[in-house]
Amino acid sequence: MTKQFFLLLLSVAGQLYARPTGTSSFFHRQGHEILDPDGKPFLIKGANVSCWLYQENYAFGGAQTAQKITATRLTALIGEAAYQQYLKNMMDSFLRAEDIRLMKKMGLNCVRIGFDAVLFNNETTVQWFFSSMDRLLPVFRENNMAVLPVMMVPPKAPDKLWCTGYVKGDTMLWDSPYAKRRTIEIWSRIAAHFRDEPMILGYDLLNEPSLEVKREKELIDMYQLISAAIRAQDTNHMIVYEGNNYAMDLDVLSKYDQMLDENGCYSFHFYSWFGLKMGKHLPGFMNHARLRNRPVFCGEWGINRLGTISEQVTLMNRERDMDGWLIYMWKALELPTGPEEKKRPPYYGNWFFIPFRDLHMSLLTFRIDRDTRRLIDWMSVVKNAPLPSPDEANRALKEIVAISKFSNCTFNSSLIEALGFILPAP
Repeated sequence: MTKQFFLLLLSVAGQLYARPTGTSSFFHRQGHEILDPDGKPFLIKGANVSCWLYQENYAFGGAQTAQKITATRLTALIGEAAYQQYLKNMMDSFLRAEDIRLMKKMGLNCVRIGFDAVLFNNETTVQWFFSSMDRLLPVFRENNMAVLPVMMVPPKAPDKLWCTGYVKGDTMLWDSPYAKRRTIEIWSRIAAHFRDEPMILGYDLLNEPSLEVKREKELIDMYQLISAAIRAQDTNHMIVYEGNNYAMDLDVLSKYDQMLDENGCYSFHFYSWFGLKMGKHLPGFMNHARLRNRPVFCGEWGINRLGTISEQVTLMNRERDMDGWLIYMWKALELPTGPEEKKRPPYYGNWFFIPFRDLHMSLLTFRIDRDTRRLIDWMSVVKNAPLPSPDEANRALKEIVAISKFSNCTFNSSLIEALGFILPAP
């Protein structure tokens, strides 16, 4: 990215942040509260949707592998056209109107929707992205459900996790002028498309960024540039800023708060797999938000034992100044718990030391057959997984699309009830 390009955007940012934004008919910030389009306080109670506009292998029981590796393997096996058709089929089937109506019945009021920047590499997939969103926006309006798009996988990874696209040895987002420029351009295009849509809660710029503390100001610089590009197209919607260190450290946001958009809020993520305690960390998150009089919510949490989830949701619900949470995630594989799973990679019957029998991953679950499981093993690079034939791969991909539809899912009643949602009648 050229120095002149940076200077131009920073100049625009300074001009735009000085203007009042047109927020009266949109979700917006007022002090530490989020207000809905009618001007009423809005407390987020929602879920994340993965595997719709970006793919996560582990949600189908595969290895924790960057999706671009899976894409490369499948494309080489079945061809580019067949792989692209699979992605399109998933966009058409994984999240549908019946999912949104069910969410409403259960008591959810917001959906955080991740997307992969790779969709913006050509006009065909760009239109798939927008048509997928536009197809459901009337249903979101009908059910008064807020939508929070998040760039889950940028052009280059913002951290060193597979879920944001990192592969060992990759150049990071922070070291790639081209990837920075593309990230800014993509958000500009998204903002131009959705600027008049009242059900967009805001724009969640980067999922789980992580930089060394000595470089953390670069996160704020990037946020400024993206925000300026958004404001050049859209002065209506909130901007969501995630903290550093995989969205677990709000220090940098608080420190440079004056450089962030006025109509913006903080978001943190919190998974307690390694002994982290919500009761210990939540006061720190809230202190930063109160110091700057900003809204704050938990954008991701969950995938844990039921007792831990119950404890965390109770703590967050009791925090009167917190603006809500979104559980991870809406749909995923019903994890197998038989003795054979302890011999089978990649999980060996555990998720970060939590046995599958104790793990609650999603509100809805689905099952896959043995042939489909074998393809998922191979495409996510499970060790010693056999190479399928192209015909076997195509059959299994069709099964993935079919089995993940709402009509083939079952309710995770224990998790639904623990979160305070309503279990639909049979």
